[in-house]
Amino acid sequence: MRIFLATAILCCAASGIPAANAAQVSDALATIESKAAASHSDAVLVLRGDTVLFEAATSAEPVALMSATKSIVALAIGLLIEDGKLGSIDQPVSTVYPEWAQGRKREITIRMLLDHTSGLQNVPNAGVELESAPDLVQLALAAELTSAPGTTFAYNNKATNLLTGIVGALAGEPIDRYVAARIFAPLGITDYTWMRDAAGTPMGMAGLALSARDLARLGRLILDKGIAPDGRRILGEDFTAMLTAESARSPEVGLLWWRHAAWERYTLKDEARAFLADKAVAPDVRDALLATAGMQFGSRIALTDFLAQRLGPAWPARYGEEITGRGIRLSDMFTQARGPVRAYAANGYLGQHLVIVPAQDIVAVRLIHRRETHAFPGDDYADFVGDVLRLADAVEADMPEA
Repeated sequence: MRIFLATAILCCAASGIPAANAAQVSDALATIESKAAASHSDAVLVLRGDTVLFEAATSAEPVALMSATKSIVALAIGLLIEDGKLGSIDQPVSTVYPEWAQGRKREITIRMLLDHTSGLQNVPNAGVELESAPDLVQLALAAELTSAPGTTFAYNNKATNLLTGIVGALAGEPIDRYVAARIFAPLGITDYTWMRDAAGTPMGMAGLALSARDLARLGRLILDKGIAPDGRRILGEDFTAMLTAESARSPEVGLLWWRHAAWERYTLKDEARAFLADKAVAPDVRDALLATAGMQFGSRIALTDFLAQRLGPAWPARYGEEITGRGIRLSDMFTQARGPVRAYAANGYLGQHLVIVPAQDIVAVRLIHRRETHAFPGDDYADFVGDVLRLADAVEADMPEA
């Protein structure tokens, strides 16, 4: 730890943090180091500007980003706008797929696919119907509606897969090639893989693998408002701002990017027991939710991890059937208090995280390979975003007043 502390102090000095108070930053970095090691992380990288504050990796090879892939898919939509291939994200999907030009699906816009408000039927556990599907785009096109388009926020893997089809149709090439040429190449990203379905379409819900260093380059692109290190504009400034702006139906999301507040508090409502009984929620899911009584959770991830522990490996399907499938929202059961938004993130299964904190110019990445020892769908480092925000607090305390 002494070696780490000395290194951290040197990094603090290099990044403009006064040495007199650098111990606060070093303590915050030591917490990240300790938790990253305890959770068997394969790569952790924390940058302030161009300065590495902390880095640890078992290897530099790409790691599957899981659902963090979705945030990169959103960048491809921005490319379409920048290239003049898409006029607006409020364009109806039916302009690309005419089979939706009738019925309620004609109301679905590209924005709704990006902010999880399309209303398309979706099973929360991707393994149930998506991972074995031969054509994910056609599966999404054929999906029924479970809510009116644009009215309800509901995290949706199936709808996200439709975005890769839209990019392929408008760009004239698959999304992996389009993004590689227009984003990855200018940023110096060459080592990556992107899984495709049996029909040959790159996945949208997951499937991209990148190293921590390369993922951090994408975070820096967002912080720099779409401009590459060589000064080339890749994404429009207005679009990069839209990526992280609050969506119409949830303060927690932008366009496939998560918005993290300075603090959050989730507590079970007193009336939750009667509410769940009235909705006839199955005993196993009801009891898992009621077990949170008297507890306070500092993030949605911490809350869902608790539920995952209680319900076991099948928890996404059970929660989807009994809660999401019944139109029940988290806010129906829990009181949520949120502070001001300070960070934006791309997050994925097992704890894949890309976190950017604009005010302190911080980019942080945590990645982990999937292992046989992963017994349930949870986040192996659920508090990573919170620890990065605590680091940002330490950096801010050391920053001179303007």
